[in-house]
Amino acid sequence: MQHGVRGYRLSDRRDWLRTMASVLAGGGLFRLASGEGLVAFQQPPAPAPAGGRGAAAANALPKETTLLLLGTQGGPGVGLGRQQTASVVITGGEPYLVDCGYGTVRGLVQAGLRVGQIANVFVSHLHNDHTADLAALLSMKWTGGQANPAATTVWGPPGTRRMVDGAITFFSGDNEIRIVDEGRTVKAETIFRGQDLSAAKVTEVYKDQRVTVQAVENTHFPDRAKEKMPHRSFAYRFNAPDRSIVLSGDTAYSPGLIELARGADVFVCEAMTMAQQKQLAGRQQAAGGGESINRHVLETHSTTEDVGRMAAEAKVKTVVLYHLLGVPAAGRGTAEDAFVPDVKKFFDGPVIVGNDQMRI
Repeated sequence: MQHGVRGYRLSDRRDWLRTMASVLAGGGLFRLASGEGLVAFQQPPAPAPAGGRGAAAANALPKETTLLLLGTQGGPGVGLGRQQTASVVITGGEPYLVDCGYGTVRGLVQAGLRVGQIANVFVSHLHNDHTADLAALLSMKWTGGQANPAATTVWGPPGTRRMVDGAITFFSGDNEIRIVDEGRTVKAETIFRGQDLSAAKVTEVYKDQRVTVQAVENTHFPDRAKEKMPHRSFAYRFNAPDRSIVLSGDTAYSPGLIELARGADVFVCEAMTMAQQKQLAGRQQAAGGGESINRHVLETHSTTEDVGRMAAEAKVKTVVLYHLLGVPAAGRGTAEDAFVPDVKKFFDGPVIVGNDQMRI
């Protein structure tokens, strides 16, 4: 029997409390219809049970194109509030993972996805806050309770193939043991591969029946650094029949990214608050010249004003901020107040500050 509480049934009140808990924890779902703005908010799906009759339903993915943010922290630190950079573009019921920072595997499970569902990974660049969970992802997919695990291709800038080969070497001992004492026959090196890409200009790098993926080199690595190394950094655009989503990767203001993002429905861009930028500039000035972490962050990441300029020039419809640098400490204001106003100086469309497990 349900008892009323100020006009609500007890079960309704419980649902409301669960929803509010999700909001406070940073989870949620925003669905922006074309030209309509914010139209819905709801909790992320519950994690899938380990087997059982509910597993298939829990792992069912939407046919409509959806952005899932798994990790929105900026930089290589490890914290309890946000995970390192990772996102999933879901379209036609298929997930495409973009970056794989620490916490990605757990984030997938929390979102109700199975590691075994990931067939394509797109890496923006080889910094560890975008790749740290890759070996875990591939290893867990190989074990995964499956005798015949499906293939996964990791697409990315030069060095990606070597990174995947290194990941396979890292868990080769586990593979050798399980082949002997579990009767497994599939070797990891036969189903996992890395594919180095080149995208000095906007380039189609992948296509299947659901989506076309384009890439372009962004400005995360300055020219003086690129002269000394083969490594590059990419942004990606996912073009599906119903929606286009662009993910900036790490980058400073980038003409190539603006070209890639032209007219996109959703522009997912890294962001550093102006306050953080001012603080780092002061430290760099005090330290003098030369290469340093402060100089790297100042010169190769986008401020909120940079994001607003790029969004306005590309004429995108909605901005989503991730890889957040300068999130206020608890009790010192909201992320929205810290990030949104300076974007809105230049861009007059919707601006969403991303949270882990947010769906858009």
